Amino acid sequence: MKMVMDGADVHRQSVLALIRTKSTLKAASIACGRNHGYFHQYLFQSKPRFLPEDVRIKLAQYLGIAENRLREPELFVSVDPPATQQSEVRARLMVYGRGSEPGIDMTAPVAEIDCPPSLLRVVDAFAAYIHDPELGPWLPVGSLIYIDPSKPLRPADFVLVKSGRTGRIAIYRGRTADGIVVDTGNGRDESVQLATLTGFWKIVSVEFP
Repeated sequence: MKMVMDGADVHRQSVLALIRTKSTLKAASIACGRNHGYFHQYLFQSKPRFLPEDVRIKLAQYLGIAENRLREPELFVSVDPPATQQSEVRARLMVYGRGSEPGIDMTAPVAEIDCPPSLLRVVDAFAAYIHDPELGPWLPVGSLIYIDPSKPLRPADFVLVKSGRTGRIAIYRGRTADGIVVDTGNGRDESVQLATLTGFWKIVSVEFP
């Protein structure tokens, strides 16, 4: 079936490539709680014209990417602030990491810090304090990790995996049909179902105490 090439469909080609890199259209549709042909209809027939917000969020979590990468170009006109305002907002970065056993409590930010230059334009970037002594010496207590949800994940990347209100540090190994495989530090790979996660993001840098 031929795809009509207008501005919106350039975006759909990008979404198609993202899905096919990680999965299949059918599997992605099921993972988002829709019928088997949902993403095929969206990508090739423009039905629906815009992805509903709940579908964008579920697909972003399924693919391990930032939700705004799935937002149609038309929607940015009304929801994104001007560049000058956006830069001002990103001047500060939210920090999570109130002591939690086990892992990182991500219920609410515990501090704000100056945003590093590399993350100034990453709208959903954030940071977190390390409290777990078992992560030493490679991540001693008091370390500050920086997370960029827009970065694609590759095997051996360090990631912050969030389940419920708690995050934990792991090494990303790869994707499965309905989840991800990580090493949480014990040397054994662990399969985690996507349905149990609220997010998993790449750690792009660390500031040691």
